[in-house]
Amino acid sequence: MERPRFGTDTNAGLLLRRGGALVVDALLVATLLGLAAVAFSLLIGTSLLAGRFVLPVAYLGYYVAFEGTFGRTPGKALLGLVVLERDGSSCGIRAAFIRNLLRVVDGAVFYLVGAVVVLLTDGDRRVGDHLAGTRVVRSGE
Repeated sequence: MERPRFGTDTNAGLLLRRGGALVVDALLVATLLGLAAVAFSLLIGTSLLAGRFVLPVAYLGYYVAFEGTFGRTPGKALLGLVVLERDGSSCGIRAAFIRNLLRVVDGAVFYLVGAVVVLLTDGDRRVGDHLAGTRVVRSGE
């Protein structure tokens, strides 16, 4: 009997790719926002309230802009993933906004909620994907 492997053709393999893409994107967003925060503090000063508003909006904007325009973030591109709508077309701005707004739910407990939903539901989709009508697949599928 052949030992199962966690390749890209399994739920776990796709989940590992998605997790890797999340790490790459988180590092990019943190770097970009860190540089922006330094620039703003040097130019105009900052307030804690502004940071609490700007950071979540910028984080959401990163995902919506990349997925809504290109169907993927840099992390997803690096790991060979793309976001598609239900009909197989590239993810649009509306769907990207919905799926990423729901990262609040999927990201609970260090993305454990999203990972469990991906593994236990049909189509390897997290909560945001279900409500936005999207799916993350390997490029070329």
